[in-house]
Amino acid sequence: MTDESPEQLEVRISRRERPERIAVTQGISVQEELTRFLNRQGPYAQMWIRLESGEYVRYDLIASVAVAT
Repeated sequence: MTDESPEQLEVRISRRERPERIAVTQGISVQEELTRFLNRQGPYAQMWIRLESGEYVRYDLIASVAVAT
C-alpha cells in the first residue's frame, strides 16, 4: 500500500451504474476491512455507510462488495 493509492473496497449500489468506493480504515488490511463489512462490525454495524465521496448510503442498498482493483 502506498500513500498515492490507498486500499479501498468497491461497492455496487442498487440502481446505480457505476461502483463506489469505501476507504479502508488506517491500520487495517483490506481483507480485514472486507471481513468487518460482511460481518457488519465496526462502522458497518450502522444502517448508513459512508462512501469515500462523503455520501452516506443505506447498508441494505449495497448489492455487492469486493476489494478494489
